[in-house]
Amino acid sequence: MHTMNASYFIEKVGHGILNAFLLAAMPTALVATIVQFL
Repeated sequence: MHTMNASYFIEKVGHGILNAFLLAAMPTALVATIVQFL
């Protein structure tokens, strides 16, 4: 039971980090695209 809770917590943290990374990367890619057009 404890190991299942730990793996679930790690999974939730991993998804949070992935979402944060995507949210950080999307505006950066958008700015890079705009700069290329300019």
